[in-house]
Amino acid sequence: MKFLVLLGVVCLTAVNAAPTSDQGWIVIPGVDGKRNLALLDVPDFKTDLTDPYTQITFHLYTRSNRNTPVQIFVNNLNGAPFDAAKANKFVIHGFTSNAFDGWAISFKDMFLDQEDCNVICVDWSEPAQGPLYNEAKANVKPVGEYVAQLHDFLASNGHSVGNSHCIGHSLGAHVCGFSGKASSTGTLGRVTGMDPALPLFSYDDPSTRLASTDASYVDVIHTCAGWLGFERPLGHADFYPNGGSFVQPGCGEDLTGSCSHARSHDFFLESITSNQFVAKECDTWDNFLSGACAGASEAIMGNPSNTNSRGTFYLATSGSSPFALG
Repeated sequence: MKFLVLLGVVCLTAVNAAPTSDQGWIVIPGVDGKRNLALLDVPDFKTDLTDPYTQITFHLYTRSNRNTPVQIFVNNLNGAPFDAAKANKFVIHGFTSNAFDGWAISFKDMFLDQEDCNVICVDWSEPAQGPLYNEAKANVKPVGEYVAQLHDFLASNGHSVGNSHCIGHSLGAHVCGFSGKASSTGTLGRVTGMDPALPLFSYDDPSTRLASTDASYVDVIHTCAGWLGFERPLGHADFYPNGGSFVQPGCGEDLTGSCSHARSHDFFLESITSNQFVAKECDTWDNFLSGACAGASEAIMGNPSNTNSRGTFYLATSGSSPFALG
């Protein structure tokens, strides 16, 4: 029956900006351009994560194997060239995506160009595949808890959990958060949430979503706020490029919000080689535009963000790469 409902919904030609009070569903865009369904009136799906060992895979890249990953496992490094003295960069995709999508591979390449580190791309594409967003959302917590087991295993091999940075997009941002919540060997060094997914998550209960307590530093980039992503602050430092909501510059009409949602990882990718995403602390976008916050403190959005940054920050970007305006 749910697939018949889905078929009817995906035949719609457009999506309104927000669900009405009597609308029990919204359409969630997938990375493949297909439309998927979130059922708002039945949020409590049970996880179908039955075998994490096969449904969640970890792919390690280093400068010595930057083009051919070695799959590592909880409790088995599988002969990989993992160096416990180096920083770990976890890259975690979201709904309908996978660890080998173009943006994730670009992250890996940029990180390895800039730093001699361990890059671990987490693939949870089967639990994240849909077509019902509810099912993928139900898998977020157990997936994050399984990633935490890898944090702890790597710690048993001499790595400091405080030297790990988890970067997640959409649902993947919450996976990063749950991995920090569940780690038993210390506090995760940093989590970056790239437009953390909003539908079916509760702001009022931080234990059910990405929160500032999940790592020593949690920074969040909001680009489709109030629709596909959270609008309210979730981290120590929350960045709102172009006000944080869709439509982001250069995204056209962006009826589903998919372009604006993806801007968060576009901005972060550029920031790996740029410190020009300079943001001002401010309370609203309108006040930022009016110059009311001109004398406020500044922070850098993205990879070079100062881990001492605290507050909400606004900045403008261009509509195409390079996005940073300095």
